Amino acid sequence: MTAEPTRYVSWKDARPAVEGHEVEIVNALGIPWSAGQRDHIRCPYPGHGGADDWRLTNQGRAICTCTGRQTDSVFDIAMKVEGLDEEQAKIRCIEIVGRADLIRERSGEGQFQATDADGLLRARPERRDDTLPAAYLAHRLGIEAGAVLMPTTRTVGLKALGYFDPPKGKGTGKPTHVGDFPCAVFEQSDAQGRRHAHRIYVAPGGAGKADLGLAANGTARDAKKSAKRSGEESTAGRAVIWGDAERAPWCIVAEGIETAAAVAHAFRQEIQGGAAYVVAGINAVGVEAFEPWPETKRVTVAADRDEAVKISRPNPTRRGEEAARKFGIRNRDRVAVAYALAGEPGTATDWLDVHSAHGPAAVRAGILAAEAYSATDDELRAEAARVSDMDELSRIVGEYPLPHLEGLTLAYQRTKAGKVWVHQAVKVGDNVEMVPIASPFGVLARLRFADDDNAYGLRLVVQDMGGRRRGIDVDRAGFARQGAVDTRAMLLGAGLRAESDGEHVAVKCLKAADPSAEIAVVRRPGWHQGEAGTDPYFVCPDGQIIGASGDQAPELSVNARISAAVARGGSIEAWRAAVAAACTAPKCEHWIIGAIAGFCAPILSLCGLDTCGINLSGMTSGGKTTAQRLAVSAWSRAALDQRESLLQSARATANGVELMAARSSGTVLAMDELGHVNGKELGRIIYSLASGVGKTRMGADAQLRTSYTWSTFVLFSAEKSLEEKVRGDGGEWAGGMAVRVPDIDISGINRAVAQDVLDSIATVDRNYGHAGPAFVEALVAAGLHRQAQEIRRGIDKTARSIAGVEADGKHVRAALPFAILDTAGRLAQRLGILPAELDVARAVRWAWSRFGDSSDAIALDPEQQATMNLRSWIAERWGSSIHPTVPDDDGRRSMRDALGWYDEDAVYIPTQRLVEAAGGALKEIEIGRALASQGFIAKKHDASCLYVSYIPKIGKVKAYALSRKAFGRSDEDGLRFGVYAGGRA
Repeated sequence: MTAEPTRYVSWKDARPAVEGHEVEIVNALGIPWSAGQRDHIRCPYPGHGGADDWRLTNQGRAICTCTGRQTDSVFDIAMKVEGLDEEQAKIRCIEIVGRADLIRERSGEGQFQATDADGLLRARPERRDDTLPAAYLAHRLGIEAGAVLMPTTRTVGLKALGYFDPPKGKGTGKPTHVGDFPCAVFEQSDAQGRRHAHRIYVAPGGAGKADLGLAANGTARDAKKSAKRSGEESTAGRAVIWGDAERAPWCIVAEGIETAAAVAHAFRQEIQGGAAYVVAGINAVGVEAFEPWPETKRVTVAADRDEAVKISRPNPTRRGEEAARKFGIRNRDRVAVAYALAGEPGTATDWLDVHSAHGPAAVRAGILAAEAYSATDDELRAEAARVSDMDELSRIVGEYPLPHLEGLTLAYQRTKAGKVWVHQAVKVGDNVEMVPIASPFGVLARLRFADDDNAYGLRLVVQDMGGRRRGIDVDRAGFARQGAVDTRAMLLGAGLRAESDGEHVAVKCLKAADPSAEIAVVRRPGWHQGEAGTDPYFVCPDGQIIGASGDQAPELSVNARISAAVARGGSIEAWRAAVAAACTAPKCEHWIIGAIAGFCAPILSLCGLDTCGINLSGMTSGGKTTAQRLAVSAWSRAALDQRESLLQSARATANGVELMAARSSGTVLAMDELGHVNGKELGRIIYSLASGVGKTRMGADAQLRTSYTWSTFVLFSAEKSLEEKVRGDGGEWAGGMAVRVPDIDISGINRAVAQDVLDSIATVDRNYGHAGPAFVEALVAAGLHRQAQEIRRGIDKTARSIAGVEADGKHVRAALPFAILDTAGRLAQRLGILPAELDVARAVRWAWSRFGDSSDAIALDPEQQATMNLRSWIAERWGSSIHPTVPDDDGRRSMRDALGWYDEDAVYIPTQRLVEAAGGALKEIEIGRALASQGFIAKKHDASCLYVSYIPKIGKVKAYALSRKAFGRSDEDGLRFGVYAGGRA
């Protein structure tokens, strides 16, 4: 006879095998579903059956009202519909798709004898001698083997089983094989049906315990073996049972299998008559942890009397009585509890000793005379503290769920210092020790990033250093980067504490974690497109979802959310009053622009327009930051000292700006005081923001990392215009910058606003975060989120109107941010968000006029800009780097540091210097054509070549010969010094 093999399929094989066959599988399970079906059907799950509740998503996962916000895989569906366990469900699905080749078998054959409970209790027949347990108990009780009342739970005898000493040191080595000995195995069980097995190595024929020799410390080796944990659970409380525990009203609890066997022998009549059952706790801890079956009415603890005084232990432990009383305090409200101590006071006696000395009648009489348990005040206080402790442990287990792993056992226990930490099971010989590794952390669900090609991640919770529960989302791809350094940094930053390599164990745990719950998430706020054929939905910065149906609604990643305190405060009515005060202040049109700017990004993003914005420039204390606060207050608290706020200082790196832009997607990005930014870097930031995507970066694995993306409206503030800032720091100002972020000069605004008006405006610091979501909700309610193309055509028409009838493409493009402001402002008024008294059209006209008068707007005419830049460049260098072609008075011709030359007719600029001299506004050939069209070329090689190849008196140099009249100084500069007749009047 051979052990029956077990069929199984690994998850590594099962998941890829069913991918793409989900419809086929649910059909085979009797669920009527078609590929591409969009409607809902009656729930096929037993016990629910909700009409029009169940559907299969495009990702092949089921969702229903009975699953909450979680989705079911085809394996989950099979388990629920056909009542299968996990392994059966995998096999069922694999067979449906015709991949039976993936099914494996675990054979019971082989020479190795497993020492887990199932392996021991199902040992192969040729290994067994099932007479050993009865023979051993008979020897200990001093009776014939046939007279022994055997446990109801299973017993197995093994002819030989290996005995191992634990590894030396900290248990990291290999256990030492001592030898093979006969062994009696006793099954243990509890009221929850959990199983375990206890081993007793016995002498040949079961004649007592085996002689195992001395251990390394000189003491006799323990013949009894039992793992303290099974998987992630403690085995304490599981017991060997005599009788019908499910029906008998009276339970007798003893410490140790041999003692319990003596008690069972004494109460054979009650056990066989169904009036009582006897259980054996393996030790005192097992007695304390034992939980009676539901039908049990009373329990008697047959306790060991541990009162003997020893030289090495002058104070008796009374451990048996302590265990009996702990059982009593824990179970006093469930059953009637009594306990009986074996033997005489002052001795170390158990009921096996009583049986051996006086027979079963004495055992019976002593237990029947048990004393009823009555709790003391100290015990009541200690139990209240224990219950509170257990409640905390249960709370942590629930709040920080550890993943179930195949090769790693983790559980929550208290450390020596009393803190609840994650402990790792470490096997030391045949024993398992729990070692603390980290403070509480858990895995709530797997994440599917809907806006990142459905890449996977994990939703984690970490107990921070203040004892609070903090959620973080991690990418699974991050586990492969440089030893998961990013993931470890996030865990430690969130407050995880670890001992030794605890954070590495945590990452190892996360790598293997495979939670069944799945949550669809997005990485950034703003508009997102759902499944094909569905309307777009909006994700607010605090995670609120607007416009998504129940089965497509994702979540915003917790890493991207702003906290509740920063997201919302006060009321929208108070906010509207503050905005009304700002927008009705005389000559403060920039505040109206700020109030409108908070509603631009939802329109811009919905229509698919590129990120753009405006810059408010002017002297300090003009209300530029106030305008930014008005814009940001539509979505969050406007506070520069809050990292999560949408108002941030411009003092940031390029990487930091990318992150700020991504977090502000769909809302507003306000960057205060561009004076902190180098002008050259500012130019790059403008182009980067307008692109809507961050830099492409490569990881250590030579793979491209996911870049930040965004679609937002930018509101800068600075004392200088953007053109002045960029040029002042040695950068090149280009028309592309001007059209993406036009400059609005606030010079001339009212700088003497009444204090009561300023106080009213300041209330946006207490009333914020309501208007933006309300605006989007109103858009969706009116169905405008389905009219993106119509809105975009309206914006384009408004831009052409603002720029003027005869405006060229560059001016129309520059007018686009103003058109977005106009459209957003009018919509916000129409939907009841902005006050009706706000004059949107006047404010936008004012802003366009201020831009048209600024130096930034010159960049829209690059030919004029190039000419002006060229004049300035020549004037700055005249006489220092631009020299005459004829010798000076001492007959020497200066050539040092020469950037150009001049004679009576022309100013000669080398071809390689022309683009630099023109400020980089155009290419060389375009600059040459612009100069020629204005008549500024004094000489040229021929009709097709606008430069000369020879400069008189200088030599062969390719240079543009510019009109000296247009670009150089005249020969008569006037008297530098004059002498006048003086004297007193």
